[in-house]
Amino acid sequence: MVTVANRAIEPTLSHQLPILNGGAIPKKQRTSWRTLFVHACRVGLFVGIIILIRKQHRELAEYKTDASFLNDISVETIRKSIPEATGMGDWDGSSDSREIMSAQGNRIGTLLQTAPIGNSAIGYLGPTNLMIVLSEDQKILNLQILESADTNEHVNAVRESKKFLSSYKGLRWGFSDLWPAIDTVSGATLTSYAIKQAVRARAGSQVNLSKFPEQVQSVELSPFYPRHRELVIEDCSDSPKLNLGTVSDSTMKNVGFYLRTSPTANSISGYQGPTDTLIAFDERFRFLGSLIRSSYDNEPYVQYVKEDTYLDELLKGKNLEELIEFREEDYEGVSGATMTSLNVFSGIQTTAEHLYKHQNRGTGNRNWTWIVTECLTALLCLVGICMSFTGVNKRRTLRIGFQTVLIIYLGFIAGEILSQAVIFGWAQHGLPLKNAPGMVFLCIAALAVPVISKHNTYCDHICPFGAIQQLSIKSRVKKVRLNRRVRKALKLIPAALLAMVLLAVCGHLNINLASIEPFDAFSFRVAGWLTIGIALVGMIVSCFIPMAYCQYGCPTGALLGFLRFNRQSHKIHLRDWFAIVMLLVALVITRQN
Repeated sequence: MVTVANRAIEPTLSHQLPILNGGAIPKKQRTSWRTLFVHACRVGLFVGIIILIRKQHRELAEYKTDASFLNDISVETIRKSIPEATGMGDWDGSSDSREIMSAQGNRIGTLLQTAPIGNSAIGYLGPTNLMIVLSEDQKILNLQILESADTNEHVNAVRESKKFLSSYKGLRWGFSDLWPAIDTVSGATLTSYAIKQAVRARAGSQVNLSKFPEQVQSVELSPFYPRHRELVIEDCSDSPKLNLGTVSDSTMKNVGFYLRTSPTANSISGYQGPTDTLIAFDERFRFLGSLIRSSYDNEPYVQYVKEDTYLDELLKGKNLEELIEFREEDYEGVSGATMTSLNVFSGIQTTAEHLYKHQNRGTGNRNWTWIVTECLTALLCLVGICMSFTGVNKRRTLRIGFQTVLIIYLGFIAGEILSQAVIFGWAQHGLPLKNAPGMVFLCIAALAVPVISKHNTYCDHICPFGAIQQLSIKSRVKKVRLNRRVRKALKLIPAALLAMVLLAVCGHLNINLASIEPFDAFSFRVAGWLTIGIALVGMIVSCFIPMAYCQYGCPTGALLGFLRFNRQSHKIHLRDWFAIVMLLVALVITRQN
């Protein structure tokens, strides 16, 4: 029950608020099969709508091809990154990309996008698809947002950020493990974090594991361990991007390690393609030598590099860190095969850097700010559930303190608030379990608790905007009592908003769902004026009409009230017929699309 400081108006609120309708469930109704059946059907209507939305979105996503966006990109757009571009090749399904061509017909770059590989990275509401322009030497020249299912205000904040997308320029494609840490955009943390995940996922997909399928044989390593006649090798890598193994003698004593540059450095090319180089280390991970196993480059050039021992002499005895710090300027390459030899050196250095970072990964790379944020969100949700079921909220000081924490932390700091945009955005794209587990827990709890109990925990005890309204009840302004007809008319507003949301989601209409509720106003730096306006009006009116927005404006509260199990659950109400109509409408729209 919503806690009201002014007890003189409590009977009025009990009559008006949809979240307060009902009360203690009589024992006969609590165990009645009719009550359980009718309530289960009511919940089933909501679940059915969610399933239809999910099914329709999946079918639409499958219908769209990878080429749909890239084929619409003009050469003029590409010239902003590569001025020499005069045309583009056709869509290449094997690499999910398009070649950027010069006037002479040479490839001078590559055009690709993060979808569909990056679509698993869910931001605040959904994934973001980005265009990526690569130079001829596979370095990032430009990133641009093509389409996003996230909140418009958050996406615009990322677009307008001067540092975020530009931070990727110059990074070598295909080596996302070696990229420096890139800060997220303030006010659009989840959106920018999901974009980072999408770009990294797309870059990681460039690794081709089948270019050099031949397995390493112990005889190949014998020249590097002359004191040991019989060698036993065993793969020991726990990463699909690293081909690492141990080298042991006949007594199974470790004598060293081997490392292949494939598949890690498969995207590094010489004249015609990559080279697979075998690297041998001693038991202390010091460089012993290298061996070219196979190459896509021209055979004469490859043979020149095989016969040259200068590179091994330069690197011999160096550990992984020293290999990484070795300057390319100190190795001039092999005369007559410069590009091939530099390709071999770059492959050795890049693979060593991957291995070094892989070995030194740990707790230092964890985002502790994110971990604390998500844990606090889940904790506040649990406290709200506890207050709902135990009545601890009757203690005024404790209640006001908790409401203040909700407003400051859950509202202004974390910005993790349940809304129509969140519910139906996740219905389309899936739950962001990796990016926002705390918010997912909050959403599931907000929906589940009213389904199985008489409590509407989220509206009563967790919602930051609801907490503001509860605190405003203590304002000294004269309260306004609406007559019955006006109240009935105003209560149609949440139902109308729910209908609009459903039509927008099923029909894929270009409507910003976050703008019809005030919750995004807590992120005032990126929030739209309509959202801020609704929030301000809602707070002002609530000073005169207690809990005004919760009663007459909140579609999310109306949805949770519809799902709440109460003493009227055995009866079929007008809202149930409304839900049936909405399910039929969703079914018709999804079939037409």
